Amino acid sequence: MSLSLCFREAWRGFKAWWLPLCLLAAIVVVMSHSWLISHLLRDELNALKPCTDVITHWHAKLAAGHVTPHTALLATLDELSKLNHRPEIQAAWRKLLLSAAWLLGGISVLLSALHVTMVIISKASVQTHPDAVTLRRDLPRTALFTLSYIVLAVMKMLPIICCCFLPGLYIYLRLYFTDFLITERSPNPFAAAAQSWRLTRGHLLPLAVLFTVTLATHLLSLLTYGLAEIPFRPFEYTLRAAAYRQLRSNLVPSPPHSP
Repeated sequence: MSLSLCFREAWRGFKAWWLPLCLLAAIVVVMSHSWLISHLLRDELNALKPCTDVITHWHAKLAAGHVTPHTALLATLDELSKLNHRPEIQAAWRKLLLSAAWLLGGISVLLSALHVTMVIISKASVQTHPDAVTLRRDLPRTALFTLSYIVLAVMKMLPIICCCFLPGLYIYLRLYFTDFLITERSPNPFAAAAQSWRLTRGHLLPLAVLFTVTLATHLLSLLTYGLAEIPFRPFEYTLRAAAYRQLRSNLVPSPPHSP
């Protein structure tokens, strides 16, 4: 796999499709910010204001040096324990947990759908002769691909969370193109994972370089409150699409999935 060719094709694709890709990235940035969750759950959080007031009160006393950390911690826990015995506080906690579960679940599904859409567009952007064929074929099946991507996201992240970092990173890189494969070869997440494992064999070093570049862009975005994600995330997708385009010829051809 040629890294220089990956970057050239990624830049060409990004320049041609930057408007829809950056628009999708901007939506992802907005939906990923914690302030949006806080705003949507403002009523539930206001009902728990007595609990936050207790924490704020004892934190202020601790910051002013009026109490020791041990005293502040015990006093906070004692007061929170008393508050949580009140029926209205218990009801507020139940409402918050239920609303948060529905909200976070919905946002997760929407973010997965946006991810799949960006994969489809970035894959079309690095075609030799870009046209609308890929978009017409894949976009109508975004819902199916989104369900597969949710399974794939768990499969890719669990090794890093549960294993040591290096073994987890190895598995992650071997599954690097699963999301591209579900939109082209098979919507079955497990079949896509197996195909990605075969596709990435012998290419771990260049894939590690691509991963390092994209990780650096994510770290840079933290310094700009996520704004850098808007141009960097689309380029990351076109970069991965360019790498996938180079390697996909190594796969044994499989029949296209039925509409």
